[in-house]
Amino acid sequence: MTESRSAAATVRATMAVVIREPVVAIMLVWAFFDGISGNPIHALLVGGVAILLGRDIALGEPNPPVPLLERGGRLPAWWLVVALSAVFAAVVGSFPRYSWPTTAAIVAIGTGAVALAWRGPLVARPDTGRLPRPGVLAWVAVLVAGALWELQALLLQPSLTADSWQHPTISTLTDPVLSTHLGRTAIMFAWLLAGWFLLRQ
Repeated sequence: MTESRSAAATVRATMAVVIREPVVAIMLVWAFFDGISGNPIHALLVGGVAILLGRDIALGEPNPPVPLLERGGRLPAWWLVVALSAVFAAVVGSFPRYSWPTTAAIVAIGTGAVALAWRGPLVARPDTGRLPRPGVLAWVAVLVAGALWELQALLLQPSLTADSWQHPTISTLTDPVLSTHLGRTAIMFAWLLAGWFLLRQ
């Protein structure tokens, strides 16, 4: 009985976090629309991260995370990251978009990055305090406008899984670039480097 009450309390706390934490709520909405528009794997990944993030926030962090370098780890040199990213991007970019090799590679890299960063920063950084309110509001406005534009384009398509150039979504606009090996390689390379930059932050 005690365990069931504890589980129920955890569920309630997690739901409360989902309601008051915009990042968790946004990711759940993102996962929902990914799922109904024919991207079940992406939806499961985003939704799973949102649920785990909400659970962590609800339960709290018992101890402050220790950066990787302070645990004896060592980040690879920048040139090695660039070289490996270029090779990875070239190989994965040789496969068609949405193919299983491409999907598996992206899922593996994305899952590894989330797992690596989940419990704390890789590098110790000083606490800069709260973010400036004008900057936060500006980014919120940009993200909300982009999300609303993407949503209306999705809903105005012939169906949720059929693209339309009359009402293109972001994925539709990127189709010409991602239809070539060079385009897929360039986008993948930029994605990997941006991901590494965010991990270091």
